[in-house]
Amino acid sequence: MKDSWINNIELDEIYNLIEDMKQELKNKNFKYKKLKEEFFEILDKFSNLQLIFEEQMELNLTKTECKMLQKLISIYMQISNIEEKEIFTLGGKETHNYLKELNLIKS
Repeated sequence: MKDSWINNIELDEIYNLIEDMKQELKNKNFKYKKLKEEFFEILDKFSNLQLIFEEQMELNLTKTECKMLQKLISIYMQISNIEEKEIFTLGGKETHNYLKELNLIKS
């Protein structure tokens, strides 16, 4: 059985497309940019939270740190939702371009 066209795309190419899309979001989507800034501001302010993500360490957190961790998770989920919608749209665009290339659809 012939491989699907999607299996012939290099993973690096997919990662590059996604990274380009994320950079474009930072430049054009105000909400996305603000969420990313807020996320990293919290990490900078609460170093223990940064250790949880980077070192995967067990730590005893203060009440404030626990609240900030909850906020980080909420922000992360909002960021992920925006990215996932854009990745879905990007996949549709790439499929459309591929089908045009094969002359299976017309502009």
